Amino acid sequence: MITITQLHNEYRLNGTLAHLDSATGPAKLQIYEGARPATAGDPATGSLLVQITLTQPAGVVANGQLTLTQLEDGLISTSGLATWGRFVNGDGQACFDADVDDGTNNGEIQMATRQLFAGGDAKLVGAVLG
Repeated sequence: MITITQLHNEYRLNGTLAHLDSATGPAKLQIYEGARPATAGDPATGSLLVQITLTQPAGVVANGQLTLTQLEDGLISTSGLATWGRFVNGDGQACFDADVDDGTNNGEIQMATRQLFAGGDAKLVGAVLG
């Protein structure tokens, strides 16, 4: 098992933030239903339910955590059960995938509800990486 210092972890998290902010446009969170791919380099699986635009910069690194923040709610394009999300930079390059949760489990992406309905708004309640 490898252990790292908080300072080293913050360098890693700042690298993630730099990748998200590496394009001229803001990063986005794409929320899907269905099974999550094995790696973020694999094509997305399931139906894309909503895309949420993040702030620029996409978040803040402090106290060993990267807290991501949204710019605005996303308009839900397809109804479904949100199960995972992909964070992409402004050029659409995948950065990382994470599980969606509504506060009942330990998903990295926290939403008010996982059941989304087309035409509604989706709000990111929280997204924190440690």
